[in-house]
Amino acid sequence: MRAHWLKGIGHARGSLPENWLAERASVIERTGFPRRPRMTPGDRLVYYAAGWRCVFAVVEVVSEPTDTVAHTSNPARWPWSVAVEALLVVPHLANAPPVEAIGVAARSMSQQSHIRLSAEHYERAVEAIAGVAA
Repeated sequence: MRAHWLKGIGHARGSLPENWLAERASVIERTGFPRRPRMTPGDRLVYYAAGWRCVFAVVEVVSEPTDTVAHTSNPARWPWSVAVEALLVVPHLANAPPVEAIGVAARSMSQQSHIRLSAEHYERAVEAIAGVAA
């Protein structure tokens, strides 16, 4: 059974640039975690832009988690990663829906790299992002 996750990208003092797709497109190929995530291929991630407090992409996990250092930009902070494939993206964060549009409070992501989403929250995310996706 496929699991759904809200995955934080960036942090309050290191937010993604507004035009993230042009400047940080690597996040739609691979994403990192501070510890081994309980994800498997087929799981879906909804990306949450910390600092912007919005959801901006839906990706599918396409690999098992790995702790191969070469796969992360900051191996000390993000030693684990999974390869992902983009399903929906909003190229400009100014156009992305707020996380509250999917029924999740922004404070839910405080101090978390990712949280599990219910199927209902995931469906709301897909609908909200698809309404403005490229």
